[in-house]
Amino acid sequence: MESIHKQEELIFKDYQALLDDDREVSSDGLHYLGNFYYENDCWGRLPNNEEEKWYQYCNQKRGLVVLTKDLNDDIAWDIREEHGRQNENPNPTPTNHIFYRNLRRWVYALLNIDNEGNIPNIPDIKTAQECFETKPWVRVNLKKVPGSSSIDNGLLAQYVDKFRSLLQKQLVIYKDASIYLDCTRRCGIDLLSELYPDLKPFGEGNDEWIYFSEKHHFIIVNSYHPSYRHFSGGEEAYYNRMRKAIRSFFQEYPNFL
Repeated sequence: MESIHKQEELIFKDYQALLDDDREVSSDGLHYLGNFYYENDCWGRLPNNEEEKWYQYCNQKRGLVVLTKDLNDDIAWDIREEHGRQNENPNPTPTNHIFYRNLRRWVYALLNIDNEGNIPNIPDIKTAQECFETKPWVRVNLKKVPGSSSIDNGLLAQYVDKFRSLLQKQLVIYKDASIYLDCTRRCGIDLLSELYPDLKPFGEGNDEWIYFSEKHHFIIVNSYHPSYRHFSGGEEAYYNRMRKAIRSFFQEYPNFL
């Protein structure tokens, strides 16, 4: 079987071919876990043993896939090198940008969930950054060309529709995941529901915190985007609401993972 990264590269090549313009695709997927480097005032990272570690986490039912909208940048870069550090600073200092403040906390939370659905208290920045840098996890953008600080939901839906088969092909690479974090206002949930038709919400209503597949044994946490600035009660309160929702699911479905 081809490596994950080789499968991803073929998808990015097909995505590039389907674009109507000459914009460059921002590669994404399984984060690199090799050595860091610092060049031209920017941090980057090399691949290493992330595929081996990914399958280890999947065997432990902790394989995590984060679904986001697009890249907030003027130029494309490889999101698999994502580091959460301050650029223009040669010291390995975690950035305090709101996107990474929340993303690293949520990644920490979901990778450290126990078998009863308990999640640790909100971590300090050093603890969350260590997890962000050293653990295997996946980030997939549904729009794979650079954007801006926000994207209209209608435009995102257009990209999802046009590249639907390639997005689903990429998600199939990570079929062994047990936890998804959807930060796309349900676009990711809709894609996954086509791959896994038994997907259903936990609770009543049509926009629940938790969606799950009993047949394929995974959960989706339905979240706001990490850059969202208007959480009721602030970022820690939102983190705790996420914890509570996940715990409620596991009380109904004990030992689901």
